[in-house]
Amino acid sequence: MLFRRISAALGVAGLLALPGTAAQASSATDSEPDLAPAVAVQVAPSVQDSAYLKAAHQVNLAEITLGRIAWSTTQNPELKDLAAALMRDHIRMDADLYTTARKLRVILPTAPTPAQQALVKSYESAAAATFDTYFISTQLTAHREALKLTSTQTSAGSESSVKALAAEAQPIIARHQDMLLAASKTDAGGRQS
Repeated sequence: MLFRRISAALGVAGLLALPGTAAQASSATDSEPDLAPAVAVQVAPSVQDSAYLKAAHQVNLAEITLGRIAWSTTQNPELKDLAAALMRDHIRMDADLYTTARKLRVILPTAPTPAQQALVKSYESAAAATFDTYFISTQLTAHREALKLTSTQTSAGSESSVKALAAEAQPIIARHQDMLLAASKTDAGGRQS
């Protein structure tokens, strides 16, 4: 009961204050120019920018998972280092991507693509004797596709922050590809073939 009286009293007080406030507002607008701050309108990212953010996020999710599997499966110290670099770099790239997507209000997928998930399953069931070769060949293909994705974004994207992400990712992905090519020239024991 007490809360109803307080609410009613506040409501009446608010109504009584409105005419004075409205009169002051109208007299101020009649004599002064409009000094209201401009409201920034956020424009939705283009279809290209949004698609890139989603696809690159899925690539990162897949690479983090595939790197973890490779790190725990391989006996080759060079590939262990490579797998650790893949995980580390894709975690960093995805953190930056996530921040940008959030600012642009792009909802990111929660899992890799079905094809990437199938690759995860094939890594998990790959024979230890052939895992290293399989890992390198599939990662070379994945990194070629990732380079194509980032190249398309840098040339066709419109949102500067998303284009910057792609431009920053390109040399990292290219470095991964170089590391994979170098690893493809060594045998399972880490020796040059």
